[in-house]
Amino acid sequence: MKKKIVFVHLFFLVISLGIKYYHLSGPDLIWNMFLALVALDFSVSAFYAKRKWLRWSTAVLWLFFYPNTFYMLTDIIHMHFASTVLWETSSMILYMLYVPSILFGVLCGIESVRNVMETFKVSNYYIRLALIAVLSLISSFAIHIGRYARLNSWDIFTRPMTVVREILDVISWNAFYFVVGFTCIQIMCLVFLDRENEK
Repeated sequence: MKKKIVFVHLFFLVISLGIKYYHLSGPDLIWNMFLALVALDFSVSAFYAKRKWLRWSTAVLWLFFYPNTFYMLTDIIHMHFASTVLWETSSMILYMLYVPSILFGVLCGIESVRNVMETFKVSNYYIRLALIAVLSLISSFAIHIGRYARLNSWDIFTRPMTVVREILDVISWNAFYFVVGFTCIQIMCLVFLDRENEK
């Protein structure tokens, strides 16, 4: 795992340098990738934590930052240049920066879930599926709040009542398709790439 996490940070650095070099406008992809990387780093910290209280503390922090990983899929809406990707070099360069940054966030999420499952030794396949489903649903609510209410992971500490109000507002038919859609996307990705421990 240690070698992989080094490569992950190198990927972050390379993609970020590319975004800076080409002066990519639009969403702050570097910041969004950083938040996804924080979630992964918390999951790694939980895995290597020796003390139980530290393991649980970092796992809770991971949970707060985890929605930032799949949140990056919402940055697809900024790819207005997609229709000319195959014909214009400038659009191709944008594409080759957007797609890796979005995949980086999603893969950080998948890897972090794996780490947490291994940290707490969740080996029963059906329990893993149930946890994936619950996590995906909670995360989808958080992604909706992040996209539409523009709240961040740390707002749970700095503006807890605002977060609670936004959560209650999300529980409506207006958010139904968004939440269900993102829940299905996350479940699909996590189940496809889950490490099934049972033989």
